[in-house]
Amino acid sequence: MFSESAELYDAIYSKVKNYEEEAHKVRSWIKKLHPEARTLLDVACGTGEHARFLKEQYRIDGLDLSPEFVRIAGRKNPAGTYRVADMTAFDMGKTYDVIVCLFSSIGYVVSKEKLHAAIACFANHLNPNGLMLIEPWFTPEQWNPGRPHMITVDEAQLKVCRMNISETRDRKSFFRFHYLVGTPEKVIHFTEDHTLGLFTTPQMKEAFAAADLAVEFDEQGIFGRGLYTAKRTKDLGP
Repeated sequence: MFSESAELYDAIYSKVKNYEEEAHKVRSWIKKLHPEARTLLDVACGTGEHARFLKEQYRIDGLDLSPEFVRIAGRKNPAGTYRVADMTAFDMGKTYDVIVCLFSSIGYVVSKEKLHAAIACFANHLNPNGLMLIEPWFTPEQWNPGRPHMITVDEAQLKVCRMNISETRDRKSFFRFHYLVGTPEKVIHFTEDHTLGLFTTPQMKEAFAAADLAVEFDEQGIFGRGLYTAKRTKDLGP
């Protein structure tokens, strides 16, 4: 996935995301739904940018499939435990007040079966009355293939152009990112392929229900892609 571009990730996404503002919104959701929360697990943590702005309020651990991301995230939050793990099958050896999976990373499970496995694994790591915040990828109806996209970085010592065309392959969203990267030493080109599942809202809600979680969906959410907030059914009371 982002194996070759991990060191470029923050420079690229700082152009399209305000992590400090998003972290403030995450904090607001947590304070609203679980004000006593103190511990947080960041699933598919990426480079740990959200944790960088949340670590003063919560004790944060993280996991990601990318060793490069885990290394970068751990550097930003040395007090946390960061592990290389698959979100569909992991064991942190502890449970948490809050589990987040942000920036549509849940789409990388690709299939409905793995979506159920991931949500169940999240639920197994949740404390009683714990809270889950999941930011979804696009639904099939929202997905708009055939559009070119470009992000550029123009810094004194770093130039990046990342381009792709959104595609649909086997009823899943697909990207082939083309990177052109310039540094004082060289100019290089490489590609990365990304496939994300296109889950309907009923499919997402079904995965939460299968894990004995009561879920609500907010259409705006944190980044404009919506947000699922879930708690164990048995924790909700009458």
